[in-house]
Amino acid sequence: MKKAASAMRVIWFYHKDTGLFHGRNLMTDNPDLIAPNTPCDHIALEDDNFDILSQRVDVATGLVVDWLPPQPSPEHEWNTAIRRWQIKPEVVALEEARRNALERIRFLELKALRALREHALGQAAAKDRLKIIDEEIVQLRTVVGI
Repeated sequence: MKKAASAMRVIWFYHKDTGLFHGRNLMTDNPDLIAPNTPCDHIALEDDNFDILSQRVDVATGLVVDWLPPQPSPEHEWNTAIRRWQIKPEVVALEEARRNALERIRFLELKALRALREHALGQAAAKDRLKIIDEEIVQLRTVVGI
């Protein structure tokens, strides 16, 4: 007679001193596989409802509790809705403005090549076009910071 299959279990590992979750888990229906797969200085915990990026185990109680991970940089702020650090909107806006300015500078520098060629060939209007292009590039460099 065949033995009934055990239910698949999700096993997480947390550090015995900090309560922080290890980056991996184990899915098994064999309890004999848990101990040999438990990382050094970690404790196995069965459950599948953890958010290992914003929760940890309170080592005094053994309960899973919310945890605020360290702020990656001053440009990050904690989003309580998704429980993650995110780059501040004003930082994102500045980065977007900088990217757009750099792209426009590249376009203008390519555009200036034709005016340079025409200026070298003695076309008087080409010098005026170069001045207009250069004025825009100077203005864009204040956005870029160069």
